[in-house]
Amino acid sequence: MINQLFWDFDGTLFNTYPKMVQAFKHALIDLNIDEVEIDEHDIYLTMRQHDVGTAIRKAAAFYGIAESQLRSLNKKYQTELVSTAEPFAGAREVLNLVNKLKGANYLLTHRDDQAKTLLNQFKLTQYFTDYVTSDQKFPRKPNPESINYLITHNHVDRKKAIMIGDRKLDVAAGHNANIASCLFDPDGIIGDSGDPEIRVTSLLDLIPWLSQS
Repeated sequence: MINQLFWDFDGTLFNTYPKMVQAFKHALIDLNIDEVEIDEHDIYLTMRQHDVGTAIRKAAAFYGIAESQLRSLNKKYQTELVSTAEPFAGAREVLNLVNKLKGANYLLTHRDDQAKTLLNQFKLTQYFTDYVTSDQKFPRKPNPESINYLITHNHVDRKKAIMIGDRKLDVAAGHNANIASCLFDPDGIIGDSGDPEIRVTSLLDLIPWLSQS
């Protein structure tokens, strides 16, 4: 039975991408980029299919602006806007099911402790056993070091574990740690998904799968 769930945060547990795109847009406008020149959908695609760092490098090159300035402004606006993000439908139900299955939930995110603050705000902290955030300075996914730390620290059986995330790098991180992976792709924009053991468009789809695993 799979009942040890390793959760990504942005775009998986919480619907933060709309906030992240708006933060990115505000940063570009601050750097004197005309709003009509900003392609929000392209920013979103780059963040989902790659990462925020790629979006920053791409925009800096395209608009001829400093990466460091864009990164700094984007971080400032993200902190403000992401604070109002909400969990995806089904997140609480899956977290609760894992506890009923006598399993455990772990958070594994590139975001800082703001992720834990949001979990607490929505009373989801009770479902989690352990956390890794950017404050712990582990190498970024798909490097498996952070997953391996949580597995070792909590004596997790890898055969019962799965990494859940919305990007190919999350799938790869799970596989690099020798555990299963789930791709959560609500709008079906991840083409080459890295062959996850399960792919879902709604977190609620995990409930029958976990119940039967």
